[in-house]
Amino acid sequence: MLKRFASLNELKIRIYLWVVPCIVISLISNTLLQNIDGVNKFNFTINNTLTIWFIISWFLLYKRLFVQFTEYSNLALVSFYHVTTFFDAVRNYMVVDGGSLGDFIIWMPITTLFFFLTLGTKRGLYYSIVIFLTTFITGIMYINSLSSESIDSLGQFYFANLVYIIVLYYAQHVFKTYADLEMFKKHAYYDSLTRIANRLRIDEWLEKKLKVFDEKKEGFSIIFFDIDHFKSVNDSYGHKVGDEVLVELAELIQHHLTNRELFGRWGGEEFIIITRSVGEDTVQLAEHLRKVVANYSFKGAGNLTASFGVTNSKPGDSIDSLLNRADKGLYQCKDCGRNQVSYIK
Repeated sequence: MLKRFASLNELKIRIYLWVVPCIVISLISNTLLQNIDGVNKFNFTINNTLTIWFIISWFLLYKRLFVQFTEYSNLALVSFYHVTTFFDAVRNYMVVDGGSLGDFIIWMPITTLFFFLTLGTKRGLYYSIVIFLTTFITGIMYINSLSSESIDSLGQFYFANLVYIIVLYYAQHVFKTYADLEMFKKHAYYDSLTRIANRLRIDEWLEKKLKVFDEKKEGFSIIFFDIDHFKSVNDSYGHKVGDEVLVELAELIQHHLTNRELFGRWGGEEFIIITRSVGEDTVQLAEHLRKVVANYSFKGAGNLTASFGVTNSKPGDSIDSLLNRADKGLYQCKDCGRNQVSYIK
């Protein structure tokens, strides 16, 4: 299962932690394939220097130290390595030996990814084009000295480079669209104050539960509850404290629920729990939660209580009929002095 990340920066760092080792492998393999003699000593030195730095940068990113400095220094070094290696390949291999760029194209997607990852969509596009034009001008300078095989290899390199730039540019838009949809979904289905499910999400849960009940006879129950005398909390301590109480209550209840229950805010100070348990088991759960609330001291408001209405699903139920019974149980508690659990069959 894919891990969800708390922020875009955290996602970027995680990608860096995978990309940097690939660059290190590229540098090491390139070093091993080179002969350490006259013309290659400079490249050998560069490869080893960059390898050492990228290993250091990986640990800095892993420890979340000097992240921005590490990002931009790596960007500069990757760009320098990309351009100088390309220039060296054209001048010393393609012009002299009439060969091709070889495995240079294999590692190019990682380089382009680095540009977009560090600079974002728009700046990454501009920067990638600048680097592309730099290599393009270098190739044109030597075009008359190249063999047909070398020209063919150079053409493939330029075409592949443009494809990678275009694909990564639009891939960033796809990811952004996906992230925006996820964010929209989050705001559409979750209460902005308590960060639990809102009424729209609860309605979907209930529709699904009722459909399963009709088809498979899998019963369920709902617990409808609210804070007793919540208006007096707002009147005495202010709405800010009232909001804090609702947030605390949501966290408190969530802490005492399992994956068998669905929990959301119906509206105001009213909350709802949908559980697969039925009958006395649900009543016991509601009673447990009632005691938990009664024994808890809310910041700024002290001790408060809550009333709970409980009911089971019945054949032919709709959302309204189910909620009406739970609401009836809740108001029976109010009429009998609050801080109680009422079960309506």
